[in-house]
Amino acid sequence: MTTASEARDADLVTRARAALLGLVAGNQLGVPTEGMGTPEAIREAFPGGVRDLAPPPAGSPFDDDAAMTLDLAESLLAQGDFDATDVAARWVRWMNAGGRGIGSTTRSALRLIEQGSEPFEAGRLARAANPHGSAGNGAVMRCIPVALRYHGNVEKLIRVSTQQAAITHADERCTWGAAAVNLAARELLHGNRYFVEEVLHRLADRAPRALLEAIRRVPWEEEGALPITVAREAGYVVHCVEIAFWCAVHRPSLEDALISLAEAGGDTDTNAAVAGALLGARDGETAIPPRWRDQLVNGAGIAELAERLARAGL
Repeated sequence: MTTASEARDADLVTRARAALLGLVAGNQLGVPTEGMGTPEAIREAFPGGVRDLAPPPAGSPFDDDAAMTLDLAESLLAQGDFDATDVAARWVRWMNAGGRGIGSTTRSALRLIEQGSEPFEAGRLARAANPHGSAGNGAVMRCIPVALRYHGNVEKLIRVSTQQAAITHADERCTWGAAAVNLAARELLHGNRYFVEEVLHRLADRAPRALLEAIRRVPWEEEGALPITVAREAGYVVHCVEIAFWCAVHRPSLEDALISLAEAGGDTDTNAAVAGALLGARDGETAIPPRWRDQLVNGAGIAELAERLARAGL
């Protein structure tokens, strides 16, 4: 007979698998419309809508969101814990192997690491070199493996979330944005759909005001007010967190939410990736459309990676 504890663990594992699958699926769904700007431009390019995951280019199976996420996941398992040097080395290798989709802030930090800078020093130097462009979403897009690995230890989850972010994105909106996403994922993995309150409680005295204010808006915000296509701010980390949280609170279907984001304009691939992670953590594997599972590159391996992380945290 299955005990209540075993049933809870099994439920958490399927949510963890779906979180990683949802992230990769959202990323792959949104890549073709990234950079098109507006819903009107996307409708013109895709008159039938965006419904399926586009096949990736030959020899480059994952865009930056998914590639850096999977590298982080593999490092956490290989090292048994977070090792900034190992994670950074994996990201540098990925960059030098093509680095499809890599952002300018990430590239700057990884080049510094390649040249001998320590990981956290590289993040600080990259921020100092471009202070006005340092609050991008490049650290929240990849952070979900930390939630899977440390779901049983909230303070370590927060610490490692901020540390992995700081390697490339040392701005506090980025480091605490990653912590916010992972706290939300942790609550959803454990079945708490009222995660917004818990995130605010955990971060109330620590996170930047702009991030906290965005999260506070989520439960009452109208969809039309979401900052999806704000001029000159596509990719802003606070907007990405707000959009993902809103979807996890208000959207009943992972599939519909990710299609909507892929067609909405703005930073489509990362918005869909982060929302996909939270919706997967909320709803479990049955929420991933079977056709998307078939269209993913190495979907079975991604799901297994997530399961190993979640079980390591039990």
